[in-house]
Amino acid sequence: MLINTNCNSAGAYLEGDLLELIDGSLWIVKGCVHPGAPIAVPRLVSGKKVKRVGEAFEIIARYYSFFLRYVPELGREAPLINPSWIKRVRRFLHFGIDVAPCGSNKRIKSVAMKLMELLHKECGLRCGPTGSLLGGYVGRESDIDINCVERQSTLECLQNLRAKGLLKPLPAEEFVKELPLVSETLSWDDMSKLVAHRLTQGIFKGLRYTLRIINCNHVGEFLGPYTHVVRNAYIVFKIIDFDYRTPSIYKVELLRPTLLPSREAYFITHRVRFTELPPGSLIIAWGDVMLKGDNVAVVSLDTPNSRVEALILAP
Repeated sequence: MLINTNCNSAGAYLEGDLLELIDGSLWIVKGCVHPGAPIAVPRLVSGKKVKRVGEAFEIIARYYSFFLRYVPELGREAPLINPSWIKRVRRFLHFGIDVAPCGSNKRIKSVAMKLMELLHKECGLRCGPTGSLLGGYVGRESDIDINCVERQSTLECLQNLRAKGLLKPLPAEEFVKELPLVSETLSWDDMSKLVAHRLTQGIFKGLRYTLRIINCNHVGEFLGPYTHVVRNAYIVFKIIDFDYRTPSIYKVELLRPTLLPSREAYFITHRVRFTELPPGSLIIAWGDVMLKGDNVAVVSLDTPNSRVEALILAP
């Protein structure tokens, strides 16, 4: 099993890498765990972007079920592009570090390069393009999707760039069109409050950007094998601390399901929409709860059947 701990390691599969299959579909590598081969989900199928986790797994179940394998470290099945199916991969696109973006839209590529240069100069971050900028399917409405390897003081630096006005918050009119696609059941008020304060999404030189600040070093202790997994559980939990990274790891107060009082609980997610949740926020959802030993419970809303009923942000 490969757990990415050094995003410059040769041969490592990194969050944000792309695989193009022989049928023309583009798959994006997800997560920190890759047991000898990349775990990836469809991002572009028949020319259509796939935005929701549920939609991605519906496509996998219907057309690519042969990729699904049980991964003990995750406690569930995941689409593993294993060596026996590698002949189905036409090319592998590594998000790399300091890689120039692809595609025909010169303005988006130019602004993306300037953003990467700013993050390197001001924050010492090494970044690379992902999504449409890596896959070469940039359109006029495309975001600037960039992955960066975390270093010390990254959060403070992003806060300074926002305070200086170099990175601007995402106004409501910029995400209203995508709200039905990416918000799932989150309300307009919740999404607008969350996005307005989020540092990893915003506006740079008039274009939308999304940053993933990658750090896989802190997730290993929460991986399986697990002693027990509760599937599709009704979950209520309160966020105790803060995280802006991918994956985000929040210590939480788990109110439902009721477990041993002494058990510590954590919410772990690779989804940007759940980064930077303010402490004190309450989430009511359906998802998986994995128990590790006698002391730790891990909540996941990254599963195909996960559903958020309410996100009540702290004042």
